[in-house]
Amino acid sequence: MKLSFKIFLALSFILNAFQSKAQFEQHLTWKSEVEKISENEYDVKFNCTLDKGWHVYSQFTDEGGPLPTVFKFETNKDIELIGKVKEVGKLHKEFDKLFEVNVSSFADNVIFIQKVKIKNPKAILKGSFDGQVCKEACILFGPENFEIKFDGTKSETPTKTGDSIKKKLTDTTSSINSIGVDTSVNASTGSSKFDFTYANNSCSVKAESTDKSYWWIFIAGFLGGLIALLTPCVFPMIPLTVSFFTKGGKDQKQGLKKAIIYGVSIIVIYVLLGIIITGVFGSDALNAMSTNIWFNLLFFVVFVVFAISFFGVFEITLPSSWANKSDSLASKGGNIGIFFMAFTLALVSFSCTGPIIGTLLVQAATGGGPTLFNHIPLKPLLGMFGFSLALALPFTLFAIFPQWLQSLPKSGGWMGTIKVILGFIELALAFKFLSTVDMTMNWNLLKFEPFMILWILIFGAMAIYCFGIFSKNKSTNIVKGIGIVTLLFTLYLGYALVNYQPIKFLSGIIPPTSYNFKDKNVETFKHFKNYDEGLAYAKANNLPVLLDFTGFGCVNCRKIEDAVWTNKNVMEEMKKYVIISLYVDDKTALPKEEWYTSMATGKEREVQTVGQKWSDFQAKYFKTNSQPQYILLNTKEQLLNQPVAYEFSSKPENYISFLQCGLTMNEQLK
Repeated sequence: MKLSFKIFLALSFILNAFQSKAQFEQHLTWKSEVEKISENEYDVKFNCTLDKGWHVYSQFTDEGGPLPTVFKFETNKDIELIGKVKEVGKLHKEFDKLFEVNVSSFADNVIFIQKVKIKNPKAILKGSFDGQVCKEACILFGPENFEIKFDGTKSETPTKTGDSIKKKLTDTTSSINSIGVDTSVNASTGSSKFDFTYANNSCSVKAESTDKSYWWIFIAGFLGGLIALLTPCVFPMIPLTVSFFTKGGKDQKQGLKKAIIYGVSIIVIYVLLGIIITGVFGSDALNAMSTNIWFNLLFFVVFVVFAISFFGVFEITLPSSWANKSDSLASKGGNIGIFFMAFTLALVSFSCTGPIIGTLLVQAATGGGPTLFNHIPLKPLLGMFGFSLALALPFTLFAIFPQWLQSLPKSGGWMGTIKVILGFIELALAFKFLSTVDMTMNWNLLKFEPFMILWILIFGAMAIYCFGIFSKNKSTNIVKGIGIVTLLFTLYLGYALVNYQPIKFLSGIIPPTSYNFKDKNVETFKHFKNYDEGLAYAKANNLPVLLDFTGFGCVNCRKIEDAVWTNKNVMEEMKKYVIISLYVDDKTALPKEEWYTSMATGKEREVQTVGQKWSDFQAKYFKTNSQPQYILLNTKEQLLNQPVAYEFSSKPENYISFLQCGLTMNEQLK
């Protein structure tokens, strides 16, 4: 007969003595249960019951999202953990706009189950768990220590929290201590450094905003596809392919069908390419690569090589055997043959489309967002869909309306001109990757001035080329028009350089204007890059703090700084704060005596650089690792309102209300 017995684990939370003296509610109850399933195997169950409307996050919420529930077990030679902690409950999963990741949570009731194998009946399973319980606001719990015995010992636990927990805690303290629960936890924040008591005040309201980046990624992909169409690798294929599909009056309908299959095949091929590339690296890895020095150096070299290729010095192609094999499969006919015709197009056009696709995937994948199967980011797939749609449409439309072929310009030297123009653009974009390395490594070489000078030289040369000054070929009116636009852009770059003017639509591509060589770079507001130094200044001058978690490679951070912080009204409010910007990707090494190991993210990691220190600081105290994140504090390290991220902060009016709310609360708490 199967033996089953229960051991109850008392878990409760201490009320903190806030200045308001208000009683703190935890809104969840825990108890443990041990079930014997074989001679020496047990299921250790942690039952979590929540108040109505409250929820806890799954252990498997995507990285970069809210704090998950985390279980940690001490190593014990007499106990073997079998598999990971399982979750039993009604899982709710949705994309969170604030964190830009998929978020998984449980409401009402959830059971966390760890299967173990016991080698000694007197063995004790020790460990801890922590996380947060959320409704409109979130309350952190833990780390809660536990000791699980397998000898039949039982202990009663409280069944409710909230208003009655104080009494129940008093009644059960001896029982709790007897099984090793740590009752010294600060239940308000999970730490003693910051006070979240007043964060969720009446003026701390987040405005709803729509993430428009998906549309921009699709549009960018579509425009990239249109550009690819004009290259000598693709354009000549349009009339040849369409003629093949439409030849013969009797076969017109069949030809139309084939053209549609051909167009759909192009879309499928490029979207599958996006799935393969992003699937291999994954969303987290691609996002981390955005500030990885080797990744950025590699892309700098790749873009320079592609630019030189576009200038006609040499040709980059995939192995000819690939194209030959694909072409032989295409000749077999049928729908499979049509698919391989499209695949052949993709292979032979790689030298023209490769750089465009690479740029698209990198920029889209490093922006976060929802994922497919918790691994493949959707934004790059959307960009690839836009790219392939633009590439496929002409083949299908010209098959439907073959008379339009007469209006197409003849293939010729103008396509080579387009390719050279793309080479200039690729060369300019290459320095974006080198700039990221320069900032994260603190080389201080490619600052705002030299970067802008390089761009002025590149686009100035492109304008000269478009005007045909140093070219044997006569420029067409369209190319001259491109030259005029490029010249105007070059002049605008010169104006921005002389006046240290931010270029908002290039935020995240060019270095910020504050990163410069000026002898007297007087900032509009007091700005620090070290938390302790900034807080000391704030205390000495009795000013509140705007804590800014940012990164040198953070595109959205630059957008806020260039488009929002430069707003006159925003700037006036920011002058009333001490700004502390903590760069989580700063590669400057910490002194060896300051190195340490952290578990702030639920995974053990070594902290050896300045950036790792601030990233760990953000994860430990604010339970997130996404940037930008803005937090308002007073000199007592009390949060003045709820932290905000990019979505909310991207509108100046929202940012002003955020800052004004903090100033109001700062006055009330003095």
